[in-house]
Amino acid sequence: MEPEHFAELLIGGQAEACWAKIEAFVGAGANSLFIFDRVLTPAMRYIGSLWEHNVITVADEHVASGLCDLLISRYEALLGKAPANGRRAMLLCVEGETHALGLKMVAALFREQGWEARFYGADLPLEYALASALSWKPDAIGLSVSIVYHLPRLRDYVDAFGRLPREPAILLGGRLTEPYLAHRRAAERVVPTPGLLELSEWLAADTERGARRTSRELSGR
Repeated sequence: MEPEHFAELLIGGQAEACWAKIEAFVGAGANSLFIFDRVLTPAMRYIGSLWEHNVITVADEHVASGLCDLLISRYEALLGKAPANGRRAMLLCVEGETHALGLKMVAALFREQGWEARFYGADLPLEYALASALSWKPDAIGLSVSIVYHLPRLRDYVDAFGRLPREPAILLGGRLTEPYLAHRRAAERVVPTPGLLELSEWLAADTERGARRTSRELSGR
């Protein structure tokens, strides 16, 4: 299915038609990465381009975004609860950043792999993000930014989280990930995840690392 067709359904607020398409994909064997990266994400990008060119209004964009948010939640409920692996992730947008749908998909992918994932959504000031990280002690922190003038704030977040005592992995997502890393020497724990495919690969590698750690611990008993 073309992203344009699914975008039309989103703009039209056709919730059940959208859900029927997703159910059809799942029934055909599609996984979460396909649903998020090949269906929802390209449709929302197309909607963004329509808005930028004044083909649709901001009201249309809000209808589509709200429906996409609902579909993500409904799809995650369909997946059910995965066995917990004891790992924690906190996921947030830097202050001023309002585009959080991609990060909500990221949270769903983490949970599908057994992580306890806290989705803090859009526009979280650093002081509150840091306080939460200090008290909750996540193993990974995902940051998202999509607007260039938020990059100075992103640097502040990376520097602050890089000084946390538990040394969580810091995952940077969004279309500005590569330009940010190209102009800045990032800390060793910073992991570029410009797309959901890169995130899925990182999660798979982390699961493999965890399995090796468990094997070593068992063999050392």
